[in-house]
Parts: sequence; C-alpha cells; structure tokens
Amino acid sequence: MRIRLTSMFCAVLIGAPLAACEARPTEGAAPAAAATSVQAEGAEAFVRDLYASYTDDYGVQSGRTDTVWSERTKALWDENFEAAQGMGYLGFNPICACQDWLKLQVTSLVVTSTGSDSADAAVVFVNGEPPETVRQTLKLVREDGQWTVDDIAWGSGHILAGEPNMVEGLIASTAEIKAMPAEDR
Repeated sequence: MRIRLTSMFCAVLIGAPLAACEARPTEGAAPAAAATSVQAEGAEAFVRDLYASYTDDYGVQSGRTDTVWSERTKALWDENFEAAQGMGYLGFNPICACQDWLKLQVTSLVVTSTGSDSADAAVVFVNGEPPETVRQTLKLVREDGQWTVDDIAWGSGHILAGEPNMVEGLIASTAEIKAMPAEDR
C-alpha cells in the first residue's frame, strides 16, 4: 500500500502543538503588504491562514496539511517518500522551517503576483524562545480556484539558506536515493 506524503504530514502533526499566530506585525516590523494585484487575490489570506495553524494550543491540530501543496509538489513528495521507503528529503516541516514551534508569528508578508494563477509570498516570521527570525518565499499556484504551495525559496535565518529551492532539492534527493542500492536506502 502506497503511503502518501499527506498521510505522513498528518501523522507527524498529530498530537503536536499547532500554533495560531496572529498575522499582525510585531512592533518595529514592517507592516504586512496587501496583494499587489487582483490576480493574487486570496493568496495573502491563504498564507496567513497557513501560518495561523501553527498554534501553541496543544488541543488544536492543523487540518491543512493535505491541502497545502500543489499537485506537482505532492507528486514529488510522494515519489521521494516512496524511494526513501520513509522519511526522505526533509526531516522538518518546510512551512515553519521547524519540527517544533513556539510562539510562531508572522512579522512581515508581501505577496506579489507572478502570473494569472501564481504569486510569490515573501514571509518573515519568528519562532521559538528566544525567537529566531526566518525568511522564506512561498511560490504559490492556484489550482481549481484554491491557492497551494508549489515551492519554497529558503532565505536568511533558514537552516537551508543558500541551498536550492525546495523542489530542486526534492528532485535531487529523489534521484540520489534512486541511484543507491535498495539495501542502502
């Protein structure tokens, strides 16, 4: 039976604290910008809701993990997971750049339309105690009228800053795993 990435993410998140961040900038932070185009309408709300699901309330679980990723990215995650026979490319949640979160809060969000059904969401957020600042850009696509995450460009403060975008890393990881003898996976 094929285990899908969405099932893996749900399993990872079950019982974990998921945090509702208020999508308001902290003092001294740049104010959040509205979507720059009617084409990106709804993208900002999607990203704010996405990060709001990371709540410190242990009784709250995110129901968003199965609807976050684009079809292309879901297929790439599934292929990587299957090739690795379990956890493959990343050992952390790429949306929050973490395994655990505490007081996760978006401090800046700028959404820029990149096409009729695509947008970039430059996100700055803090997480942890003491808070660490992470910057990353979510590459969004609209599929069936809904915004999804298609890729992530790692920015400063991210553990993978300077590395290829998530999709490039995912593709390279899958190729590397498939090139290994099965007994070494």
